[in-house]
Amino acid sequence: MNALKVAIMIGTAGSGKTALTESLAFYINRKGEDVCILNLDPGVLSEELPYDPDIDVREFVRAEEIMKKYRLGPNGALIASMDLLLEHIHELRDRIREMDPEILLVDTPGQMEIFAYRLSGQAILKEILNFPDTKVGLIYLLDPYLCTISPNTIMSVLLLASSIYWRFLIPTIYALTKIDLFDNRDISRLVEIIKAPSKIMDFMGDFPLGNEAAPWLSVITENEEILSKEIIPISAVTGEGMIDLYSELLNIWSETG
Repeated sequence: MNALKVAIMIGTAGSGKTALTESLAFYINRKGEDVCILNLDPGVLSEELPYDPDIDVREFVRAEEIMKKYRLGPNGALIASMDLLLEHIHELRDRIREMDPEILLVDTPGQMEIFAYRLSGQAILKEILNFPDTKVGLIYLLDPYLCTISPNTIMSVLLLASSIYWRFLIPTIYALTKIDLFDNRDISRLVEIIKAPSKIMDFMGDFPLGNEAAPWLSVITENEEILSKEIIPISAVTGEGMIDLYSELLNIWSETG
């Protein structure tokens, strides 16, 4: 099997994981490189996928079938599906081995917490990436809608992003998605705050709930290195930022193994 280079998409529901997976795969294909997409979401509906996955967990487990069989709600069915997927992990590994791609893009479930914070999610990643010479990078997507509500919200988004890194301990790229839907000024402000959270003091009046975070902002100012992130603004629609994103992936793949 070829040395495998992997990019894992992860982010809150609606942050654009599936759209970015499709866009990045298109970009890599145009460069003439061998790329495969692994859909790791057992609950996604076919009409919601803009791409045809090369490897699909729904071949083994479908959340809608689990929901009917065990009389579970949507979230319970997703949790059960991820747990049941472990019973098919060797079959999933065989699919990856058969495809033998140079690059594998992993589109994770929409409900991030079901995948990221349960033992099954980490176990699935560990098993499917357990090939010789595998190089792995994680792309964490930040939704600009969540970053523009209030100081509290953007700080909680940055804390969540940090927690995902500590959960998986995989080299991580942070991408601010959907920039085609926002004014350049709004994106520039968000990038500035994400890189240096203490600067939120300069933009308090720009948030709909501008004074919400005032009592604890001094803590952030003194410890902003905990939350600060290098961020790549990106649009899955226009392709803006794709060059920078792929360049960062190449850097990670060259340094990890």
